[in-house]
Amino acid sequence: MSTATEGIAAGATGAAGAARTDHALLRHAFRAMGTDVLLVLDAADDHASRQALRDAEAEMRRIEAVASRFNPSSELSLLNAAGEAEVSADLLRLITLALAMRDATGGRFDPTVHEAVVSAGYDRSLDRLPADAGAAGPAMPAGGDVQVDLRTGRVTLSQGTCLDLGGIAKGWTADRLADDLGMHGPCLVSLGGDIAVRGLMTGEPWPVEVMHAADPRVIGLRRGGMATSGTDRRRWTRDGVQMHHVIDPITGLPSDTDLLRVTVVADDAATAEAWATALLVSGSEQGAREAISRGLAAVLVTRDGRVVTTGSLADGEA
Repeated sequence: MSTATEGIAAGATGAAGAARTDHALLRHAFRAMGTDVLLVLDAADDHASRQALRDAEAEMRRIEAVASRFNPSSELSLLNAAGEAEVSADLLRLITLALAMRDATGGRFDPTVHEAVVSAGYDRSLDRLPADAGAAGPAMPAGGDVQVDLRTGRVTLSQGTCLDLGGIAKGWTADRLADDLGMHGPCLVSLGGDIAVRGLMTGEPWPVEVMHAADPRVIGLRRGGMATSGTDRRRWTRDGVQMHHVIDPITGLPSDTDLLRVTVVADDAATAEAWATALLVSGSEQGAREAISRGLAAVLVTRDGRVVTTGSLADGEA
């Protein structure tokens, strides 16, 4: 559910790369999982490094074939259609992680919002949605039961329950690709704003942009992952009504939060993704209180332009 425009600060990689003689900042950009992907590797510009970037793209496309809700032949879609199945190790890890984050966030992040998202009109990839369509469907509260047998890998969904792993799958994939690329040198992986880093860029934190209100600010990301959830992207219209993809699991409708977007930095991008969504759904007052009480590094931006920064992000580095 990451929607912001975070990325490597403009010009930062070029300037840093120019100062190196033994290494370069190798960039590999492509599109997958319905978003723009950028891989940056601080390593020698040789065959092994270039192959590592190509292998990372191939791995991402493999994961997309497992976890995409838009591909009817994906493993996730087949599970949703059947209601139960013995799933692959990767899908089992993703589902287990998503359920753990549902518990950790008190249900404000919930992978069982699939039917609510579809009812709201987000039933295909965003670039295939019509400019407008008929009225949205009814509210579909989440909280469906999901039984996971870790021994056999069998997942059983309760009647009417389907899984949407879109946001957390992006964060998890960013972490996985960063682990792989990190064996070749310091790296940054950005999946539409879900960012994972390993190591320091030319010995310095990775400069990334975080949208505060109208203008981005550059922070230094030293480790772990960052994700943003917002209501200002992934929008569409149903019967003249503007809709967005951040579902409140309790109401089963697009969240009526007073927050425009939330950015969270955590030990990994998947955790950051889940907490960014949870804080966004909570609203500015509760979200800020919880971010502070949990020691989360976060930037919360309200629809009227107010900004609350917590944890290490208040110091411009995380």
